[in-house]
Amino acid sequence: MNTFNENIKPQGKIRIITTKVGTKEVLRVSDWSSNLVMLGVHTGRTLILERLAGINTYTLNLTHADMGTGTNSPATSDTALQTPVARAAVAIGSVSGAVATLQFFFSDAVLTNGTYNEFASFVDGSASVSTGKIFNRAIFGVAYTKGTGEDTTIELQITLN
Repeated sequence: MNTFNENIKPQGKIRIITTKVGTKEVLRVSDWSSNLVMLGVHTGRTLILERLAGINTYTLNLTHADMGTGTNSPATSDTALQTPVARAAVAIGSVSGAVATLQFFFSDAVLTNGTYNEFASFVDGSASVSTGKIFNRAIFGVAYTKGTGEDTTIELQITLN
């Protein structure tokens, strides 16, 4: 009898790419920060299981992401950011092997100057902050300070391994 030991668990990481408004010149790129994929009612990993079981209440499409100023550590039971401030829709999405990569673009006009500490992506969200079902949440390894004339792109990678 064959025994298989497959433990598939979605894992995520994010990085922040800051560009100059208008020229798109890259000003800085952060290190990658790990994030936590949620495990609660209609969130994260549970949404994947619901789809596998034919429960199609939610699409499982990551549609939006929020940035915020909260500093609480992520917990699998989170349903939103601690202190959400701004939201962006998915700008680019792709899959290569076992990795999905998505980018969320926060223009200078949308993301006010300030210091940000947290990020989350959402399934079936709208343009309003905190709508949809949270998929993952992260605290930045180093707080992100956004300045005048800067656009911000969050790159999210979700890996199934």
